[in-house]
Amino acid sequence: MKLHFSLPLMGVLSFQTAHIAAQNQDTTYLSDREIETVTITSSTEIRKMREATMPLSVLDTRQLEGTTSSINDALARTSGITVRNTGGVGSASRISVRGLEGKRMGVYIDEAAIGQLSDYMSLNDVPTDMIERIEVYKGIVPYRFGGSALGGAVNVVTKEYPPVYMDASYEFASFNTHKISTTFKQTNRAKGLQFGLGGCVTYSDNNYKMHLQNLGDRVVTRDHDQFKKIMCGGSLKATKWYFDEAKLELVFTGTRAEIQGIDSDIREAYNHGMAGISALSLKRDNFLVDGLDFDFDFCYSYGENGMCDKALYRYDWDGNRYNTVSSYGGEQGNYASDSDNKTHDIAAKLNMNYLLDEHNALNINLYSTHTRQNPENELMDLSFGYQANYPSRMSSFTAGFSYDLTLFDGKFMSATTVKNFSFSSHTKALELTYINRTSDIDVNKNYWGGSESLRYKFTKRLLAKASFSSEVRIPTAEELTGNGYSILPATNLSPERCNGLNAGLLYHRANMFGFIEAEANYFLNKLEDMIRYQADMIPSMARYANFGTVVTKGFEVELKGDVCPVLYLYGNYTYQDLRDKREYETGSSAKNPTYNKRMPNIPYILANFGAELHKENLFGGERQNSRLLIDCSYIHEYFYDFEMSRFQDRKIPTSFTIDAGIEHSFFNERWTITLKVKNLTDKVVYSDLNRPLPGRNFGIKVRYVMK
Repeated sequence: MKLHFSLPLMGVLSFQTAHIAAQNQDTTYLSDREIETVTITSSTEIRKMREATMPLSVLDTRQLEGTTSSINDALARTSGITVRNTGGVGSASRISVRGLEGKRMGVYIDEAAIGQLSDYMSLNDVPTDMIERIEVYKGIVPYRFGGSALGGAVNVVTKEYPPVYMDASYEFASFNTHKISTTFKQTNRAKGLQFGLGGCVTYSDNNYKMHLQNLGDRVVTRDHDQFKKIMCGGSLKATKWYFDEAKLELVFTGTRAEIQGIDSDIREAYNHGMAGISALSLKRDNFLVDGLDFDFDFCYSYGENGMCDKALYRYDWDGNRYNTVSSYGGEQGNYASDSDNKTHDIAAKLNMNYLLDEHNALNINLYSTHTRQNPENELMDLSFGYQANYPSRMSSFTAGFSYDLTLFDGKFMSATTVKNFSFSSHTKALELTYINRTSDIDVNKNYWGGSESLRYKFTKRLLAKASFSSEVRIPTAEELTGNGYSILPATNLSPERCNGLNAGLLYHRANMFGFIEAEANYFLNKLEDMIRYQADMIPSMARYANFGTVVTKGFEVELKGDVCPVLYLYGNYTYQDLRDKREYETGSSAKNPTYNKRMPNIPYILANFGAELHKENLFGGERQNSRLLIDCSYIHEYFYDFEMSRFQDRKIPTSFTIDAGIEHSFFNERWTITLKVKNLTDKVVYSDLNRPLPGRNFGIKVRYVMK
């Protein structure tokens, strides 16, 4: 599992002209031939991925720099992608592909799943400077990734490095936000060893003003939303041992996030977490026999996390003080909490690909996980008067077999996959909340799934794709067994199954400035046994439950390209219509009043467009490059609850935001300074009910690269 403390050469098809010209002015960095090779290799890789059988979008360094501050910023501008945030830096966020969001999404770093580590790290923790590209898969998750994601996946591909490389950056932004990131790599060519160290620190007060819709649009300052996070790690990679690549990584993370009040003025509660992560990766081509490629990843993590909420008083936004509901304290709900939950996670993946000949290839993928949780929260148990959470364990195993076929000189490609999913869990739960008696709950289930994806190239510029999948998503450990302080076990959950169809056209044409690309896709998904988060009878607690069947229909279009030597434009539009298809209330014979109504709290019209002006030595001098950028995002209003009347007031209002930035590099990108403005017009923006996002804010970033 390659976790990221490394960084690669930055070749971008659509930006290669300006970069090559700048590099050619100083051959002390790279020769003309080396530059050409690097650029063509990176560009060809992205083009090759776009022409694969499954629908996907690829974000390169162009989308990851400039106005972006995080991976979420870049993903939010991609067709079919929605990123829902609840606040500023470090706030909870959900990524959705075509309306399917949250835990349905596969999240990977260099094809290694990090979903099990969501309590300690997220995609946003990976600095954008460390990323070569982001792959967004829509509908079908590649078989080589393993696991049971459905609806889509995001895979972050980190950079590879020259023999000696150092990358350091510091960013200062509004609301007292500081981000420091550094990476160092050194290679001993003779011994085939590479050593790496890196880390990042993030701090923010997040003290922006917010409009509280639930309190008559009252304006207050967020005064309890401080966020702190540190990550550090090291790696050792060997390339001259038995394996072509053997890599060991060790990572430590620590987080403390204050909890911001919305309905009341929370002053003391906070979440905390720390984890140690170790990962081993082994790769070898022609393993045992010619044509057989071996790829093995293993990861073990130990973490502690929880919530501290033991204040003895509660406050409203007028400063009035009240006693807490529980005599033991607690600002947020009806109980106090001082949890310290210990978690052991193991994940292992074996991928073996065998190339029979130029037309046929076989692949076997085995993916296994195991999670042990030991929640400890004596203060919450005292508040309830009984123990509410118990130790649990969960294991899952996925086996996949795939067959790839290529015909007609590469014009036709097909990928067929069959998977088997199995999982088991064990925990204890209260039979009735008012009777302090527990029962053992054991679950063992097994399911089958599969997919078929096709691609045909009519010409060198035009191709068509079609895919069908019947995938299964195994519930996560949190969904099945809870988290120890706010989510109760739901061991009767059934896995989600999604039958999906995608059909699309892709047109790509190179020109003397770079490229022009247009794409259109239609998609249809039927999600059965949808899992939703809902409140429980125990006050201030919640659990997951199967909702029923939801059908999604929609389409997306995208156009982007270099229109002249100095100007790049892009635009995309997405329509996604998710409907409740339960004819009867869950577990009842009563008619469902929301049958065929649009699913609530999910956007259905999205659009993005932007421009980039790039030019060498725009402000004079030599070996300098400048980029002027503007990015616009539109999300149409949508209802928080089922729309029973168009006069409902619980809506997420329409948002239209503009981000702008300027990026200037010196000495062939050795030094780079970036200035950015987010939400330029200072709009009041929400992506979740009563969770206002920051208004206009600024940032400046300085980056130094030595290679």
